[in-house]
Amino acid sequence: MGMQVSIDINFAQEYSPKEILKCLINNGGNIYYQNTVTYLSSNDIDDYNWLNIDMNLFNLDEFINSHNIMDKVGIVMVYDNESGGNLLIYPNYLSMSLSINRRYLSGEDIPDFNWYLKKMSVFLRNIKLSSIQCETIY
Repeated sequence: MGMQVSIDINFAQEYSPKEILKCLINNGGNIYYQNTVTYLSSNDIDDYNWLNIDMNLFNLDEFINSHNIMDKVGIVMVYDNESGGNLLIYPNYLSMSLSINRRYLSGEDIPDFNWYLKKMSVFLRNIKLSSIQCETIY
C-alpha cells in the first residue's frame, strides 16, 4: 500500500456541506479533472462508490440540489487543474485525501501541505475553525 496523505479540517460550528462546496469552488477549487467529474451520489450513505462522468454531462446545480442541506458531499477537487484528491464534506468537518499529482517539499517523501492550505486560504479565513490536521501515513 502506498503513502496516504490527507488534510482534515474541523469546523467550530456546523455548516451546510453544499455551501462549503460552493465556497471552495468560488475560491479556486476545480471539480473538473482530465475532462471528468468524480463524485459520490447523494444516496451513497456509506458505500463510497465513486462515480465518474464526462464534465460536459455533469450539472453542478443538479448535483448540489440532489443533496439535503446537511448531507455529506463527496467530490474530487483539484487546484491549478492538477493537484488535489477526494473531498468529503460533512456539516462539522471536511477531509481531503491528497491523491492526485501530490505536491512535495523535496523529493517524493514529504508532502507540501502548505501549498494546499494556501490554495484554500480564502475559504479558511471565511469559516470558523476548531482544528486543521495534516497527516501522512507511510
